[in-house]
Amino acid sequence: MTETLAPRTTSSVWDDPIGRIHEFLVGDFTSSPLVQRARDLVPTLKERAARQAQQDRILPETIEDMQRAGFFQMLQPRSHGGYELSPIESFEVTSILAEGDPSVGWVLGVIGIHHFHLGFFDERAQADVWSTDHTTLVSSPYAPQTAKRVDGGYLLSGRWSFSSGSDYCEWALLGANVEGEPTPGPGPLGSHVLLLPRTDYEIVHNWDVSGLRATGSNDIVVENAFVPDHRSLTWNEVHDGTAPGLALNDGLLFKLPFFQVFSRATQAPTALGALKGMADALADFIRSKGRKGVDPAAALALAEAYSFISEAKGRLYANYGAVIAEATGGAAVSPERLEEFRFQSAYIPARAARYGTELYRVAGGTGIYNTRPFGRYLTDLMATQTHAINNFQARAMDWMGPLLDTTGSFVSKPDGVVPNAIRRS
Repeated sequence: MTETLAPRTTSSVWDDPIGRIHEFLVGDFTSSPLVQRARDLVPTLKERAARQAQQDRILPETIEDMQRAGFFQMLQPRSHGGYELSPIESFEVTSILAEGDPSVGWVLGVIGIHHFHLGFFDERAQADVWSTDHTTLVSSPYAPQTAKRVDGGYLLSGRWSFSSGSDYCEWALLGANVEGEPTPGPGPLGSHVLLLPRTDYEIVHNWDVSGLRATGSNDIVVENAFVPDHRSLTWNEVHDGTAPGLALNDGLLFKLPFFQVFSRATQAPTALGALKGMADALADFIRSKGRKGVDPAAALALAEAYSFISEAKGRLYANYGAVIAEATGGAAVSPERLEEFRFQSAYIPARAARYGTELYRVAGGTGIYNTRPFGRYLTDLMATQTHAINNFQARAMDWMGPLLDTTGSFVSKPDGVVPNAIRRS
């Protein structure tokens, strides 16, 4: 790997929002050093994949490679040593790394979006994490436990599951509802997100799963930790544009609809990358046999998979382009179109898993051996689609429900993804 990219403090893709964004929209990422670094790392990830699959966390040397390349800082504020890149560029990097190992793409997507989210917190909270080391990593999860309001902050206790990449993180963003105060209703997001240092929580290593095994998505346990007010942020503040961090981080990235960035940072790019890696492996496998002629079933399965990847990326990058255009003074994106965008993203993992199942079938009997990568890719694809944010049925109701209900009485049911207050962000 090459030397770490210097923190971006004077220029970014946003300084030329028409030029490089247009390149990305047509699939040209030659101007992105981050994308090139991701491509350079893929062969190494594939070499490590079999060994990595036996571990319950990303290999330390892979984390070092990712840190050296600057991947975790892609959506991090420039004010704290990040690159503040376009989400299109971040999506492409995450997807490429998932070609080599889906768990790597997943961990990058999860941790990277936390750094974007932290940019909305009070400047003091950002400084707590990054003032001495801008490469410090932050985990989650957001499913709420109960906090108690006390003088100057909150007392927090509870247990949170699915903390991906937590072994390499020194801080955690934990979801909470506040005792005696209004809550957003059913679902995995509470009213607040609280920021805690590693010294205030314990990691319980209970990640024993069949898919995305190396993500290290362990449990976090907190016992009566004090969280000062400046390390708290409500989802309503994010939604209505009053988040305190926006006074410091006022670049274009932080003007985009939050959940249009947040909700497709991990699952969709990981699924598309895993499918691409699986398809590439099958094409190599077939060519290695040296047989005359082409199996039409294999040709069709590969054509469908590659075509889907291209179509899905093109559609999502165009959706990003629409919200970027709005943020730069272009036409407003209607709430209905935002719901359409969210459905299209949420549906990707399930569709990718279907195409992956067909690739696995046409690989034949010799493809099922663990010396081949097809089983690993398939179980990772199956695991990716299980995340609550991929509830495409609920996304379909949010999009189509108001259009199909002629009485005007349609009310979207809680879907387990976001509170109603921020559904259309």
